[in-house]
Parts: sequence; C-alpha cells; structure tokens
Amino acid sequence: MTPTIEEAARGYVCLDCNNSELFKGMSNLFRLYKPISENFDFNNEIVCPETMSCYECSSKNIGIEISPNKIITKHMMSEGSGAWLVGEKWLLDVDENKAFTADFIKSLSWKELIKIIFESEGENNHHKLYNQLIEHGFNEWNMDPEFFSKSRFSLALVYISSLGIIRQDEYGLMDEDSSYSFARYIGF
Repeated sequence: MTPTIEEAARGYVCLDCNNSELFKGMSNLFRLYKPISENFDFNNEIVCPETMSCYECSSKNIGIEISPNKIITKHMMSEGSGAWLVGEKWLLDVDENKAFTADFIKSLSWKELIKIIFESEGENNHHKLYNQLIEHGFNEWNMDPEFFSKSRFSLALVYISSLGIIRQDEYGLMDEDSSYSFARYIGF
C-alpha cells in the first residue's frame, strides 16, 4: 500500500507565504479510460506535479506537510528525487533524478503509480499494463476520445502533459485551467 499523508496535513505548502491551495506548474495527468456506457471515458484523474511554484507569491520554495507538525523540504519538486505527493495525497518515493525517464518507468515508483491509477478506478490488473508498458512504451494520442471506442482495447492508460494551475484541497490535487502540450496512451 502506498502511504498517504496524515488527514490533517495540508500537503504541498509554500514555505514563504503559507499558501496550500493554488500553485502554478507543469503536471503529468493520468487517466484510465475504460468502457462506460457506450463510450470510453475516465472517472478519475491522477495529478502528478513535475514543477511547481506558489500561485500567490510565485515562490518555488515549496514543502510537503505530511503531518501538522512535520514538513519535508527535500523532495521531488526541490531535489528531483525523494518524496513525491500525487493525486489524492499519495506519497511516493522517487529515486531517479528525473521523473518519466526510461529508468523511472522501470522503477518501483512507476509500478506504484500505475497501481494507484488502477485502484482509483476500481481495477486490479495493473501488473499486466505495467509489463506491456515496459515492453512497448506509450503511443502518441491526438486527444480524440472516440479513438478508444473504435479500438480493440478493454482499457487504456493515458498520460497528458499539462501546464497551468494545480489546485489542492482536502481530497488531493486537481488540474485546473491548464493547457495540454501532448498526450500519450497505452492500451490493452
């Protein structure tokens, strides 16, 4: 089980102005598309920040409050490795210097991230998708949701690069008012 931060903890917090709700930055969004009614769609979007600055004061001095009395200052956003808070306040440990490299895909963090994505959608066959991802990698996707309905896939994992606002509340991270630069998928 991937650890979460304590319920009373705020998660990402600006160490200069104490903002813990709005940030600017780049995120990687993950969606698990599956048949819903007659189309393919997703129910949940997992936000994985790649860069982050405070929306209020533009500071890049961001910490992760994991409990009301403990803030981690050395983490993925500041060091390129270490603790990484994603989605619904799940805490991953990233050992690689850069997220989403070939080495990161093979790491435990990537396995855990895929498990989080699948379990958030009520699916449990994440091992099969992980093995396929290692073997084949992601394909480019033109963001046409009908593509999956026309395909032979039973599930498709979509990875979207997003630039804009990252909102955080008691439930975790959300992408808001963002633009997408590219999208990739792997289906099975």
